[in-house]
Amino acid sequence: MDRSKIEWGKEIAQTGSEVAELAKDVGVPGIGLIARFAHTFYEKHLQNRFEKFISDTGIDEAFIEKVISDENYANFLYATLETIRQTHSKAGLIALSLIYKDKWNDEAYLIHALHSFSQISDASINAFISLYESIPENQNYLVLKVKKGEVHDFHDHYDEAIELIKRNFFVMSTGMEMWANGPVQGMKWTHTDSYYSYCKAACSRT
Repeated sequence: MDRSKIEWGKEIAQTGSEVAELAKDVGVPGIGLIARFAHTFYEKHLQNRFEKFISDTGIDEAFIEKVISDENYANFLYATLETIRQTHSKAGLIALSLIYKDKWNDEAYLIHALHSFSQISDASINAFISLYESIPENQNYLVLKVKKGEVHDFHDHYDEAIELIKRNFFVMSTGMEMWANGPVQGMKWTHTDSYYSYCKAACSRT
């Protein structure tokens, strides 16, 4: 990493150390263990997350100077870092880095993406890729009702599909089957194709 790269990891680790120092003498049962956990978590896990984010996005001091000169851009970066902090998925973290690198000044896209990828799991990302690739070229909606033998049943990834609809990877659509206890349906929307591209790129780098 170039010297101009900001050492976010060390700053986060220092924050963890300060939390531990402040908490150790409070006298509340268990607070020492919590402080120890906070310090270790920041030092071993968040440090790696932030360092990888900085590396993948190519953020340097010149970029930070540009961002902090505009309150909106500064807010976008802060929101992205908070999402990185909350997300443990390896593919999700890479996808977020790639998205921020391309969309750091696109509020409409970035805010939706942060909501979609926050706290996502690798399993959900893999399910999204599988569901997306199952959609025939001549249609833009998910088929979440499948035939197993002589019986119609819900898709094997139905639970994940509902999560992905809530995350706006797909949008919910309605159909007559819903009124007969059929499955919720989902369809592509503006960001679905690009989310797929970012997820595929992220999975290829994990």
